Amino acid sequence: MNTLNNTNHQNNLKWGSRPVNEYNGNLKEISNYISVFKREPFKRGQVENKRFDTIINHSKDDMPIATVSKSYSLIQHSEILDFIRIAFEKLRYDIDKTTCDLYLTEYDECMWLKIQFFTDSAFLPTDGYVLIPQLHIRNSVDGTTPLNFDLSWYRLVCENGFMLLDTKSRLKKHHTKFLKPDILIEYLDQNITKIEKEKEVYENWEKKELNPHTDLEILQNWIDTVVSNKWGFNKAERVNCIIETGQDAKIRRFNDWNNEENRKKSMVSLSLEETVPGARPAENIYDVANALSWVASHHNSLPKQYKMMLEVPEMLKKLEKHLKF
Repeated sequence: MNTLNNTNHQNNLKWGSRPVNEYNGNLKEISNYISVFKREPFKRGQVENKRFDTIINHSKDDMPIATVSKSYSLIQHSEILDFIRIAFEKLRYDIDKTTCDLYLTEYDECMWLKIQFFTDSAFLPTDGYVLIPQLHIRNSVDGTTPLNFDLSWYRLVCENGFMLLDTKSRLKKHHTKFLKPDILIEYLDQNITKIEKEKEVYENWEKKELNPHTDLEILQNWIDTVVSNKWGFNKAERVNCIIETGQDAKIRRFNDWNNEENRKKSMVSLSLEETVPGARPAENIYDVANALSWVASHHNSLPKQYKMMLEVPEMLKKLEKHLKF
């Protein structure tokens, strides 16, 4: 198994202000990194708080994690993995063939698990870079993040992906004693067909070629308004750079103190950074989608990364509307 801790991670991943560790392997292997949590009375000596309990990480020397209300139902990360195993077995998905990326905060209280599975439904676009269905599971044992299930397409070449376009196909469950594996089995059973149908969407995006004489100005305006308003100037410029060159960029704002006229003006410098794997100067909507997904899925804040990934489909809808495809 390949294990990366936060200090070695190239993006220095964070969950809020908390460092994040990353682990890779199949579903069985990554279960070795899942901690066991317990709840205890929140007290000092014999004095007990009647409203709150303490969550501790039993696997890490009973490290205190958080306080939660007495009514809070603790759903262990390990329980979620058990749900997944049961669901995959019933739906005849081979867990040995899964590829997982597990993200855990420093004391393991928050988890984001990405599972590549159902490889028989892989989609091969005309650019030759395969997309594989991926299941996202987010959970916390400190009450900060409800249990979430999402489906997406994962692009192997650049480690980014497209969230399922049907926004109703996201499952969010607050912690309750009545959670059962059946909810995941039903979710996958209902939504795997939806993700299959999305192949047609990506095929259509590839066919929607950008006309250099009429569409580039519209595309630039969309970046300056829709993308910039949603993600800010710096990320909009990165998207624009990938679309134009196939390379990501580092954007820096500064004041030119050597020039009297420019001292009070915010200057911008752009330097090309890494080549985005599988990227090229955009020829169609699919290329634009890949640029957006790269910037979204490579944010070093995992909550912001997740939020941005969910915003990509709506921005693309607005671009298609502007281009009148």
